[in-house]
Amino acid sequence: MALGVVYVSRHTAGRTVTLAHLLTSAYWWNRSTRQDYLLLFINATLKAGVYIPLIGGQLAFAIMTARFLNQFAADAPQVAISPLTVTLFFTVTAFTIDDLTRFLIHRGMHAWGPLWRCHRVHHSATTLTPLTVFRTHPVESLINYCRGMCALGFVTGLFIWSFGQHLQVWDILGVNALGFLLTALGANLRHSHIPLRFGVFERWLVSPAQHQLHHSLDHHHPNYGSFLACWDRWCGSWMPGTEANDLRFGLGPSEEGGKIGAPRPVASGCGVSQI
Repeated sequence: MALGVVYVSRHTAGRTVTLAHLLTSAYWWNRSTRQDYLLLFINATLKAGVYIPLIGGQLAFAIMTARFLNQFAADAPQVAISPLTVTLFFTVTAFTIDDLTRFLIHRGMHAWGPLWRCHRVHHSATTLTPLTVFRTHPVESLINYCRGMCALGFVTGLFIWSFGQHLQVWDILGVNALGFLLTALGANLRHSHIPLRFGVFERWLVSPAQHQLHHSLDHHHPNYGSFLACWDRWCGSWMPGTEANDLRFGLGPSEEGGKIGAPRPVASGCGVSQI
């Protein structure tokens, strides 16, 4: 949020938001944000009281994966590799797979009617704050929980099987640390009215302004990615943050009725976006 304060203090003229507006109670407490807080409480309760006890977590899925590979696939390969190399390889692999599956699930939420009827709860927010990220339908929350558990659990289990003696608990935590670092660098402003842009780096990293375009009423939901922008570029759904000016958030009349918003034109065959 400190990055946002610096940005707003230097870019107030003609922008979507002013610093004074961010400090008002009306920004943090209104009909839209109250729904954010309610869904945050509901989903946190479901995760702690239902999902984790009944479904399990990433570590349990990782152990199950490693045991399956040991019993039914083959003995673990004997590879001479340094612990530091394993750490770096694991961190990059886990982060990339996690981000790719986020993109695929998110795109599916917009492409299939039943999933969109859940995901539109998130897009119904008319005021974006960092807590809007938790504004999800319980079904979407369950899907996201299972996605993270399976994606990271599978990668972790694969690495435990392959490099068990070199993989430490700190390596597993390192993936979360990388996500925390990117969040600190501006990802927590994705759900805000601060159009922070990354310039030329937006071709590789999703900026807050780019995600705000995804929530815009007037841009047909581009930029499905969470952290890496390459997925959107390769699938023709990328839009630069320079387009984020005077945005309006929420659902259009057809989307409120349960219909999926008109898709943006994409390059055939998931080619590189021409935007």
